[in-house]
Amino acid sequence: MKHATIVDIAKKLGVAPSTVSRALSDHPDVKTSTKEQIKKLAKDLHYSPNPIARSLKSSRTTTIGVIVPEIKHDFFASAISGIEEIAYQSGYTILVCQSNESYEREVVNSNALMHHRVAGVIVSISQNTKSGEHFQDLLRRKIPLVFFDRVCDDVLASKVVIDDCRSAHKAVDHLIQRGYKRIAHFGGPKRTGTSPWIAC
Repeated sequence: MKHATIVDIAKKLGVAPSTVSRALSDHPDVKTSTKEQIKKLAKDLHYSPNPIARSLKSSRTTTIGVIVPEIKHDFFASAISGIEEIAYQSGYTILVCQSNESYEREVVNSNALMHHRVAGVIVSISQNTKSGEHFQDLLRRKIPLVFFDRVCDDVLASKVVIDDCRSAHKAVDHLIQRGYKRIAHFGGPKRTGTSPWIAC
């Protein structure tokens, strides 16, 4: 089934495609009555804008790429929810990819987002990521990059992290103050940078 285009709407109403484009963007130069006609026909024809064509025309998109190790993980599911909510409030949508703790898959995800011309990328790296060269490709193309939780130390980009060492000390202090003496700690892989005992 052929998707309706701005040109199709323009032909049916006898107006210029540029008028249709402005009307669908609520441009003040288009009369209210004309806007209503155009929007009604667009709805009847099930018109939806082509995000790739729009990004090629404007050299920007309103899609933010997000790469996480596992979507099913409670922490990352919560992070994705928060990212999506803030993105939505700012007029953006998100495209979520998961690496499944695979460096190779993370590279594929990064390249796919880059080729989709996303407005920016938010990443928490996989346990097996040892090099951030694939993220350097994003920066070379002027795509904003932000790491969170698990970060690449060899990539100069914004990073959102907590002080795990300080948090671990506070947790242990709390247990000691409550009289506990046999305290165990389970740490994750050293290369993820989120195991407090490494830095302490």
